[in-house]
Amino acid sequence: MKLIRISAIWCTSCIITYKYFNEIKNEYPNFEYEELDYDTDNMEEYNIGNILPVIIVLKDNKEVTRIIGEKNTSEIKKVLGSVLNEKDK
Repeated sequence: MKLIRISAIWCTSCIITYKYFNEIKNEYPNFEYEELDYDTDNMEEYNIGNILPVIIVLKDNKEVTRIIGEKNTSEIKKVLGSVLNEKDK
C-alpha cells in the first residue's frame, strides 16, 4: 500500500493536516509514503483539482481512492479501513 500526499506551502489546510499524515505514517509503518509539492512537482499524471491536500491511496500500484481536503487522523483511518484487508495492516 502506498500513500501519496500532495500539498502546497501556501495551503493552510495542508499545514494543519501535516501532523495527521505523520500520525498515519506512525500507525501504518509498513506502507510506502511519498510527499509531493503541488507547485514544484509534476501534477499532470495525478489530475489534481483545486482542493488541497490530496492523499492518493495506491494498492498494487493502482489508485483505489483519494482523500481530498482537510481531514483529521480518524477520518483518514476510516477511509483507509474501507480499502484495507488484514494483510495490508
